[in-house]
Order: sequence, then structure tokens, then C-alpha cells
Amino acid sequence: MEYEGAITSDNAVEELADLLELIHTAAKFHGVTVGELGAIRAEKAAKRGGFEERIYLVEAEDD
Repeated sequence: MEYEGAITSDNAVEELADLLELIHTAAKFHGVTVGELGAIRAEKAAKRGGFEERIYLVEAEDD
């Protein structure tokens, strides 16, 4: 992913714009608006927390 390799903040923002374009296209493909996707994101963040502290689950196992 080019975002991870971005050296400057400006480069990172450019790569984030590309990711956002991908998200917009994927949302449209799945029949939802970016607004609807944002509402789902907010609901999940309220239930499970967000990524503000840069903590995320790497792997999980089903019992």
C-alpha cells in the first residue's frame, strides 16, 4: 500500500485521497451511499470503539 510508504504528510494525504476514491467506488458497487457507509462506520465505532488510538485487532479465532 502506497500510503504506508508515504514519506511526507502531503504524500500520505494524496494516498488517502486514492483510498477514499476506492471506498466511494466500492460503496456504489454494493448499492450504498457514502453517507450510509459513514452511518455504519459511526455505529460500529460507538459499539466497538474506533481506531483513534491506533489499536486494532490483527487476528481472531472462532471457537
